[in-house]
Amino acid sequence: MKTRSIWTFTWAALGVIVSACGGSNDDGNLGGSGGAPADSGGSVSGSGGEQAGATGGSLPTGSGGSQATTGGSEPSGSGGAPAGGGEMAGGNGGSGSGGFTGTCTASQPAGRTVSGSGPHQVVVETNSDPGINQGTIFRPADLGGDAKYPIFVWGQGGCSRDGLANEAAMAEIASHGYFVVADGTPGNTEPNRELGGGGDVLLAYIDWVIAENEKPCSAYHQSIETTKVAANGFSCGGLMAAGTAADPRMTTWGHTSSGSFSVNQAFYNSIHTPVLIVTGTADSVGAYPNGTRDYENIAALGDIPVMMFAKVGADHGGDLWARNGGEFTQVNLAWLNWWLKGDESATGKGMLVGASCRFCTDRSWNISSANLP
Repeated sequence: MKTRSIWTFTWAALGVIVSACGGSNDDGNLGGSGGAPADSGGSVSGSGGEQAGATGGSLPTGSGGSQATTGGSEPSGSGGAPAGGGEMAGGNGGSGSGGFTGTCTASQPAGRTVSGSGPHQVVVETNSDPGINQGTIFRPADLGGDAKYPIFVWGQGGCSRDGLANEAAMAEIASHGYFVVADGTPGNTEPNRELGGGGDVLLAYIDWVIAENEKPCSAYHQSIETTKVAANGFSCGGLMAAGTAADPRMTTWGHTSSGSFSVNQAFYNSIHTPVLIVTGTADSVGAYPNGTRDYENIAALGDIPVMMFAKVGADHGGDLWARNGGEFTQVNLAWLNWWLKGDESATGKGMLVGASCRFCTDRSWNISSANLP
C-alpha cells in the first residue's frame, strides 16, 4: 500500500459526548448535530443540550502535537471531563520501541474468566508497567510455541476508562488468536478521556506490546506478531483509533458507530492502510452520516481499500453488548482475519465479499466497498 505524507488535520464542529461507563447502548455518544438521547445515557444535544462549539484546532498526525478546542463539556457517568481545552494527540505519535527498559513487570489476572467462540481460552489481565497501566489485556491463554498473535487495540465508547466496557467483543476477538489491549482498566470510573484525543494512548499500548515481545523475561516473549497491528473503537473510541491511522506500523484500522465531524482532507491523505466502518442506519447521535462521510472521502482516494457495513435500523453501537459482541463484532473480526492473518475463507474475506459472503445476501445490512484488491 502506498504510504502517504503525514499532514496536520483539523477536527471541526465537535459535538458533545455524554457517556455512562459500562456495557450498554448508552455508553457514550459521538456528536452529530441534533442527535436524540441513547437510552438513559448520553445524548448529543440539538437545541436543548450543551454543544462543544469548536471552530478549528489542529490535530497533528506527527508526534507531540495538541489541539485546543473551545467550549463544550463532556459529562460522564463518573463525574465528567471537559471536552475542550485539552491535549489531543494523534497520527503517528508512537515511539516505535517505546523506550522501555529490559526489565519486566508481571501482569496480574483481572479476577475473571472469559471466553468467546474461538478456539483459545482468554486471559484478562492488567499490568502496572507505565506503558500499559491504563489498559486491560485480553489475550489467548496459550502463549509460546509457534503461534504468534497479531495486535489489536480498542478505544471505548464515550472514551470511557473502563477496560471492560466492551468485554464480550474483546474476549471474542482474543479467542480467535489476537493480543488485545482495550483502553481503560476494569471498573475504572475516572473521568472519560477528551473527545477526539487518545490516539497517542493506543499507540503507546502498541509500543509496549512490541517491546514486551522482545524481552526474554516477559510472559509474552516471541508470542506477538508485531508486524500485524490494528486499531478500532466504539463511538468516541473510534476517534482514538483514527488517531493511529498515519502510524507506519498500522496494518489496518477502523471505527464502530463513529466518524469524522467534517471533511478533513489532510487526515484522509494520511491514511495508508485498509479501513473498515461498521455502523447502524438509525444511529441516534449522528455516527451514521459521520461514518458515511469518512467512507466516501476514503473511497475517493482511489487506492485505499475501504468497506462500510451499515445495519439497517440499528442504533448507536448496534449489538456490541450481545453474546460474543454480536454481528458488529463478527464483521470486525472477519476484517481482522482478512488483513492481519490473510484469511480469505468464510471466516475472513469470504464473510465480507464474494459468493460466501453471508452479510451480502442479508437485506438487513447495507454494504459499500471501494478499492478492494
